[in-house]
Amino acid sequence: MALNIIPADQALNVSAIITYIYADPGLGKTSLGFTADKAISFDFDRGAHRTGELRRGAVVPVQQWSDIENIKEQDLAPFNTVVIDTVGAMLESIKTHLLKTANNRQQDGALKLKAQGLANMKFKQYINTLLSFGKDVVFIAHASEDQNGEQIVYRPELGGKNRNELYRIADIMGYLTTVRTSEGKNARVINFKPSPAHHAKNSGALGGETGEVWLPDLKTHPTFLADLIKQAKDHINTLTPDQLASAKAISDMENWKQSCNEIEHAGDLNQLTESLQDLVQSKHVYAESMRQSLLLRAKELGCKFNKQSGKWENPVEFQAISDAQRDQLQAFIDERGLDIKTVCEHLGIDSLLQIDIAQLQSVQQEIDNLAKQGITA
Repeated sequence: MALNIIPADQALNVSAIITYIYADPGLGKTSLGFTADKAISFDFDRGAHRTGELRRGAVVPVQQWSDIENIKEQDLAPFNTVVIDTVGAMLESIKTHLLKTANNRQQDGALKLKAQGLANMKFKQYINTLLSFGKDVVFIAHASEDQNGEQIVYRPELGGKNRNELYRIADIMGYLTTVRTSEGKNARVINFKPSPAHHAKNSGALGGETGEVWLPDLKTHPTFLADLIKQAKDHINTLTPDQLASAKAISDMENWKQSCNEIEHAGDLNQLTESLQDLVQSKHVYAESMRQSLLLRAKELGCKFNKQSGKWENPVEFQAISDAQRDQLQAFIDERGLDIKTVCEHLGIDSLLQIDIAQLQSVQQEIDNLAKQGITA
């Protein structure tokens, strides 16, 4: 049979996409999922009962991962959309399943690093299986509020590597929140355009230039999410494979830079470093630029990479020299014919008490070298 080859300059028809919605509490994200086309909800969060009359689709109450692990295509034949509610609870369900095997557990009961990788692999394989059945997949997630300097950032409530992996595989991703309208009323809106205040992705060109899609009353708009996903697909299917790949790569890079800017400690660096390894292996076009962004943020934080452990480490807390050590250093400076002002200017400090005790010996060597250069008081 001849291969079905689609040239790079022709549109590539996409039949199933991944939609990712994360939201503040109490905004009806579960009800939103039921407005997808012929939806079935995998209720990992056990909250489908709270949707009341808005529950228009079938529900699978997931008590444990084995309930849905071996799903078959015929099981989903009546449905067009699988809603994962919530994706965070799904990942925890997989991890809990793996913890039942003793070889996957550390002595403290936590998952071994290898088992965590297995959990991520199981998750990706499962999603790929759903897509291979021709089903759209909708991820529902809780939003977390994080402080990045003076900026509050809203993003999915997931760990660093999983958060970035889900962002990478999603076609569209939006933050559902409430805003006050000019009439003084509260209205729900999904933001699909990324900003410093929230993470998002808009391969489907939803919401025009602003990327904002306003939520109607779902009682009178029972196909709202189905219509939104169709609109996104229609746009994606106008793009050639090259255009899709380019847009996706640029979007990945923008999200990466945003994630780097939000890093506050070595733990965040380590999570992103794991994600970077996957991107390098997949030969992402911007992998080197992403690495440079990561290294720049590490330098700004003063974190060092420990080659033995293969992990980033937070900077050692600054401890100034004591008054007695300062007096001894002053005598050391005098003996070499230098003055304190000259030394401080050379070291880029305002006072000798700004010298870290761990650097005292190297500072003395620097002062000695300075004296040998013939710079005197």
